[in-house]
Amino acid sequence: MKINFFSLLFKKKDKKNNLHIPDTILIKKLKSVCEKNNCKILENTTLFHHSSQIDIPLMAIDPKRGIYIFEYKDWTYSDLANYEIKKSHNNKQSKNTLAFEKTNNFINTKFNEILHNDFVDIFNYLLAENLTFEDYEHLDEEKKSLLPYDKVIFCDNDEDNIRKKLENSRDINNNLPDIDFIMANLLTQYLILDKKDIHFATDEQRAFIDDLSNNNHIIALNGLASSGKTTTLILKAIYLQLLSSQNSVCIIEPTKLSCDIVKQSIIELIEYSIINVDATSINVLTPEEFLNAKTTTYVFCDDASLIDESLVEQIISKCSKAKLSLVNPADTYEHFYKLTKSFHNKIDIEFIQKHPYAAAMQYINYYSNENSKTILCVASIETGKKLSEDLSSYIKEEAVLLDSSKKLIDQKKSFLTLSDYKNVSAQRSEIVILLDVCDVSQSELSYAINLANEKVFLIYEDECPSITTLKKIFNKE
Repeated sequence: MKINFFSLLFKKKDKKNNLHIPDTILIKKLKSVCEKNNCKILENTTLFHHSSQIDIPLMAIDPKRGIYIFEYKDWTYSDLANYEIKKSHNNKQSKNTLAFEKTNNFINTKFNEILHNDFVDIFNYLLAENLTFEDYEHLDEEKKSLLPYDKVIFCDNDEDNIRKKLENSRDINNNLPDIDFIMANLLTQYLILDKKDIHFATDEQRAFIDDLSNNNHIIALNGLASSGKTTTLILKAIYLQLLSSQNSVCIIEPTKLSCDIVKQSIIELIEYSIINVDATSINVLTPEEFLNAKTTTYVFCDDASLIDESLVEQIISKCSKAKLSLVNPADTYEHFYKLTKSFHNKIDIEFIQKHPYAAAMQYINYYSNENSKTILCVASIETGKKLSEDLSSYIKEEAVLLDSSKKLIDQKKSFLTLSDYKNVSAQRSEIVILLDVCDVSQSELSYAINLANEKVFLIYEDECPSITTLKKIFNKE
């Protein structure tokens, strides 16, 4: 990894160790340049690796060059002229030190251990809030050698000067990975693993994850099944453990099966990120298990709309002194976050007005012959049982009637899964077939639709208000 590094110690006593960067005119100019160059700016960021962490007050990811790390100092010409400056190594960041080496080595090690590659260059800059270019010119040569001109952004630099200094860090690198890939691998608390794909959490997700307010009010998190809502809960739970192992956390899932899926996701994320977090320290329980367990400081109730209202009320009552977040609750709350992005491709939905049972058998038979698509058929419990019986002599492979009360290890595997609307939490499939659509709520239908990766067949015999509404939403009128 190419590392442009300088580190010095400015000998002056100061009682405060403040890493917060004020929003000065110089900072605003820098941010403007970064935004115009499509750089992603990250402020007051903490990086985690193994059992270590490091704070970075200001950094930017340049999709064409690499990572810029900035240190803000309010040193004046008088400070620099009258006090000794010397090289220093492995200093902690403070008001009076520049300690890029530790940060650079941390990032270098993290990338190498996770990706076995140090493909991103790091460039270090001093933001000299009270130092002009003219002041710099009057410094002696020894001090200038420790503060290279190209690596100092002066308070009187205009945006063009700043842009040139950043661009002079190196020639354009066309071999850099996607900027979200870089940021996701840097920042474990915002890393989304989706099978083989890696994503960086959205602004909306990061706002929820970063909300560590001490108020005990209920927070609502609203989002579709494809919005990454469950992953957002997992990321926040891991983040809380990274901040302090004393943080007690519980994620409530509607079924034993969805609990197991979440537990597996937690383990995969911890292993990929190479962080020292005990996966078992994050409790993942069904509503019934939670009500019989010791209350934790943080409680995240996933898919509240799929849990019986009486159980949700008991959860709320038990969490009177805890920090409770509800995903898609029936009630509205003053404090809420909304996830609007879908992490899956735009799905194709077809509204089929035929005899539902016959049409479902037809589509299942068609896709069963392809042997390359997974199918999830969601219907009432009675319809699901009847389909399971009839399909046994209709298709070659066995259809699995989902039993979400069983653990993941006890589930049978098949290209075709049958489920009811209440127990479909955490399921995904390429093809989703929906029956009995007029007998369930609008929210249950919307949830099931967003479990599809590719295509949805919404089959009904007679039109009802839910069908009319969905047709308007999907422009299928």
